[in-house]
Formats: sequence, C-alpha cells, structure tokens
Amino acid sequence: MAKVYGVGFPFHNHSSVYIENGKIIYAIEDDKMMRTKTPWIWGWTSGTSLNAIEDATGVLLEDADYIGIGDFNLVHSYYNSFNVREYNEQYKKDIVNQLLKIKKSTAKVLYYPHHDCHAAAAYYLSGFEKALVVSMDGGNGEHELGTIQLGNGLDMHRVHTLDMHTNSNSLATIWYYSCPKFGFVGNKDEGKIMGMAGHGNYNERLMNGFRSLVTYNKGHLTFSPTTHDYLYEWFFDQLEREGWFETEQGKADVAFAMQSHLEETMVQYLADVAERYPDYRNICFAGGLFANVKMNQIINEMGCFDNIFVTPGMGDESIAMGAAILASLEAGDWKPYKLENAFLGFSYNGDQIEAEAAKYDLTKIDFDYKVVAELLNEGKILGLYQGRFEWGPRALGSRSIMVRATDPGTHEMLNERLKRNEIMPFAPFVMGEEAHNIFHIEGSEHTAEFMTICYTCKDEWIEKIPAVIHRVDNTGRPQIVRKHSNSVFWNILNEYNKISGIPVLLNTSFNAHGEPINVYPDQVFKHLDDGVVDYLVTEYGIYSKIEKNEDESND
Repeated sequence: MAKVYGVGFPFHNHSSVYIENGKIIYAIEDDKMMRTKTPWIWGWTSGTSLNAIEDATGVLLEDADYIGIGDFNLVHSYYNSFNVREYNEQYKKDIVNQLLKIKKSTAKVLYYPHHDCHAAAAYYLSGFEKALVVSMDGGNGEHELGTIQLGNGLDMHRVHTLDMHTNSNSLATIWYYSCPKFGFVGNKDEGKIMGMAGHGNYNERLMNGFRSLVTYNKGHLTFSPTTHDYLYEWFFDQLEREGWFETEQGKADVAFAMQSHLEETMVQYLADVAERYPDYRNICFAGGLFANVKMNQIINEMGCFDNIFVTPGMGDESIAMGAAILASLEAGDWKPYKLENAFLGFSYNGDQIEAEAAKYDLTKIDFDYKVVAELLNEGKILGLYQGRFEWGPRALGSRSIMVRATDPGTHEMLNERLKRNEIMPFAPFVMGEEAHNIFHIEGSEHTAEFMTICYTCKDEWIEKIPAVIHRVDNTGRPQIVRKHSNSVFWNILNEYNKISGIPVLLNTSFNAHGEPINVYPDQVFKHLDDGVVDYLVTEYGIYSKIEKNEDESND
C-alpha cells in the first residue's frame, strides 16, 4: 500500500503525478499551475505542480515510498555537461532542488526511459487486457524516437526501438521545423497545420519532397534514409524561397502534403506491425505525434485493429504519469485499470469562488441544469468551471466553454471573443447514447471520451451542427460523454436535447489565446468581466455581469 510520486524531466510539458495504493490521486502539468504556456523548459520554472501536490496531500516527495523518474538521463546529462546554461537560472535551481529532495529521500527511487513512460501511460490506462503499445515523438535524451511494446495483463515489454543513431528518423520533427514558416510556434501549434491541411490540394512534388525526408521501408520497423535536423530546416527554407508560404493556398498545399505523408507513412508502418503481431487486435498510443487526431482516425479505419486508445495526456506530460504507474507496479499496488475520466487536477470550493465573485459587479442565480440548457439554446456563450481540472491538453467539461453548435458563424464569433485564430473547427461533445446516430463510429469509443480521435459526421447531421464539423471533409473531433463518468456534462447535454432535439454542443477550452486552460477562480471571473463569456457556470451558482445603462456608465 505505497505512496508513489512520478516526476519527469523531458524537454517540455513537465508534470507531476501522485498515486496512493494503486489509485491515481493527482496528475497535474506545470504550465497550468504557472498560468503561462511555454513550449520549452528554458522559458520557465519546474516543480510547481509537485509543490502543489505535496501541499494538497501532505506527503512530501522525500517521504514517499517510491519515486518514479522519467527521462532522468536527460537532466543528468544536461546538468553535468553544463548545457543547462541554456536554461534560465530559476529552472536550474528548481531542478537542483528536486534532485536534492530525491537524494535525501528514504524512498525507493526508480528510473525509467522516456518511451517506457509514454507506453505505460497509454497501456495501463486503456483497460485492454492485451494490446500493442506504440510510442513515437520527436526524440529525447535517450536518443529514441519511439518503441513498440507488447502489453498482456500487467506485463509490458518492448520488442522494437526506433533509434536516432541508426536509420530512424522522426515524423514529428518535420512538423516542429515547419511551424515558423507558417507563422506558428513549434511544439505548440502543430495542430493548426493539421487543420489547415483540409483546405489544401495535392501536389506530387511536395509529396515527393516529404517522402525524401522520411521514407518507410517495408519489412523493417525503421525510417530511412538518415536525416539530420539541418536537412529539415533546409527543406522548409527551400519551400519558403519558392514562395509556398506567401499565400494561404500555398500554405494549405504544404499542410496537405505534410498530413498526407504522415498518414501514408504511419499506415504502412502500422500495417506491418499488425502483420507481425496478429494476435494483438487492440493498440495503444502515446507520444506527441498522436496528438494528430486526423491521423488517429485513419489508423482507426485501417481495419487492422479492433480498438485504438490514445492516452489523454499524449505529450510529454505522460512521462511523469508513466513513471508513477511503473513505480506503483513495482510496489505491487497497480491493478488492471481503465481510466474513466481525466479529472485529476485540483478543485476549488464555494468560499474560494465567492471570494473572487465579490471583486466584480455580478448577479448570481442558483445552478440549475434547465437554466443552463435554456441559456445555451438562446445562443449564449457559457464558461463551465466545476470540479477538478483536466489532465492533458483537452478541456473535457471541467474547464470548458460551451456554445450551441447550430450556427455556421460560431467559429468566427468565438475566435473574436477568445482572441484566437483557430483553423480547425471547434469540437463537439455528444451524449454517448446518441453518438452512433451522429457520427460514423467504428470502435475506439473509449478514446473518444478524451477527444483524441476524429470521426466522419453522418450526412443528415452535417447541416444541423455546422459549428463543430470541418466544412471540407465533414469530420469532427467528438467527445463522447457518459453519464457515469462525466455527469455534469451529460446532464447539460440531456437538458439541452430536451429543448432543442440536438444532443450535441460545442466545447472548447476555457482560455484565451496563448494561455493554458484556466484552473484558478480568478482567471475565469476575469474572463467573465472581460466579456469572453456571457455567463460563468459553477457548481455554486451561475454568474453574469450587471449590465449598466448609459447614464450609470458615464457617472
């Protein structure tokens, strides 16, 4: 019955996890606690989430029974080689403080490779008794780009490694190096390129260019020829010189080729994986590459697998999660586990919420599902702030903005309110009982509960919910909502469906442009005051601004 901490030292997406007696108690990313969204570690501090969990549980890192550390080789090699001078001074201090706490602890300290942590965070949360486990990303301190592992019961072991030192290359790195040419930030905005791809046209020369960077050789689970980062940079510089990034259509054509190349390569790769391991009909994914929900749809439709599962924190936030799970497994506590929801952060009580509300001129009415549904039906924009905030990049009903999905102009209106420039359509959340009537769902419903896969919308629903359907390919990234695991979201949908006959609403994360998902009460009340949302819905009441008439506003 062990107290277990999981911490990790990847290049980005730091997080901390606490497991007690084989149950995940907290899983929290640093950027959400720090109120700033930074794609790389040298721009910020580390350990904020760990300190917060220590305060919440009363269990200090050094007092745990087990400490699982992911990517330790990275921080160890970087710090000892003085490369940490690249990072800011506060970051170095935070790393040293964490290492000193670990050093003086009486816990059993266990070290795990980056991709073993990714794989554990996927397989051990999937609920599958037997599954292939594939991780893939842009690389790490151990110079691995990905692994294939076999999961069976509580056992998981790797059978293949994509090694950066051989002839393996990173599909994810292509996307990273492309971002500046699109005007985006690498390791943060790759999803915008995916959204742009649907508006592009096929160009054989572009496709051959991407194939020259990474080509899959059938029969070998490697990528070749060996391509160094400078060649990626040179390739995109060449496209820029040719003028591909001067027009929106040119950018879209490049994005189309990138997405097509990614899908083409992964289908070939996974078809061979499936052929090698025909007894494994389920497959789990982790690593930043699998944030690409359109690729996940193509994989799901291949026919090689009965179900896929993408862990909700598919990026490097899963390093701490995987390390904690593996340490809990070592302690003998971990049991077969199917993640029901991703609400693994902190919650805030009525007194804390009221203290923030008192700083503004607001009206308040009692929380009522029918009132919420009526406001949504009227076209109001509602911010939902309730329960524990989510682990991973998706807002799933704890820190969400809700709008009806029936208006074609909602996309532009929300972008203006949120000061965003989203290319992908916003995502729908849909009652689990009705999901099959609205989308062509072929398995993988569990991963869809975490909004990690696209499905094609059925023809009769495309014009009914235009705000959440991609207008080019008629796909959506639905969140399937179950009453037993996400009761607040389900009840809102249920009441709205009674009024409108539509069991679907739009869900986007409760944050403005450039921010992480809001977690603190003061953040969401400020957004209400700024007019980002019309109403703020909490468990303790529904808040709105007091409208002043012209005479009052001039006083």
